[in-house]
Amino acid sequence: MEITKVLPDDCISLIISLTSPRDACRLALLSHAFNSIADSNAVWQMFLPLDYIHIISNSSSPPSLLSLPKKDLYSTLCYHPILTHNGDMKFQLEKESGKKWYMVGARALSIQWVDTPRHWTWISLPDSRYGFRHTPVELDVSIEGTAAGEVRSVILDPPRNMPQQAKERVDGWLEIEMGEFFNGFENDRTVEFSLREDHDDQPKRGLIVQGIELRPKHKNNR
Repeated sequence: MEITKVLPDDCISLIISLTSPRDACRLALLSHAFNSIADSNAVWQMFLPLDYIHIISNSSSPPSLLSLPKKDLYSTLCYHPILTHNGDMKFQLEKESGKKWYMVGARALSIQWVDTPRHWTWISLPDSRYGFRHTPVELDVSIEGTAAGEVRSVILDPPRNMPQQAKERVDGWLEIEMGEFFNGFENDRTVEFSLREDHDDQPKRGLIVQGIELRPKHKNNR
């Protein structure tokens, strides 16, 4: 006897919503009855962030996005990031878990001497890389009000006889991990991250920044 004939639909919906988006998609393949429940708004709304309406309403996306079926909305937010905070941040969902994934654009960062053309110039180079040739820099990620996080020393543009610490992304940019954090507090906390080089006073050039990405990290991610 099928479970759909034993338990009411709302009970099955609750059970499926306590699994994961991947499991819900697999369960939808079991039978026609399971498909209608596993693909329902009741299930997929549970996989969306609690504040998804606020995020979308304050983004550059059209209001019609909120009228999509919840499964379609989930898929859209996974594969088509939306711009928030006046275009300075990009938001999407991590496909496997539905966790939030942000890109903080360069214009939203606090950059020393950013308003001084001699030191910093705003340009648009979608196919660019970053520089600081052969110069070590320090990377740090921490939560405000807690002990300082691990400080990592890396070379963004190493000489040929050294391994490349940055990895190429599918969009052509290079990225390097700054660190990780876990917020186990009930209240919101401010995450601070920095990149600095202050070992000498020689002028630096060649650093091109797209932004800083904050994304979920799983146990098998290295």
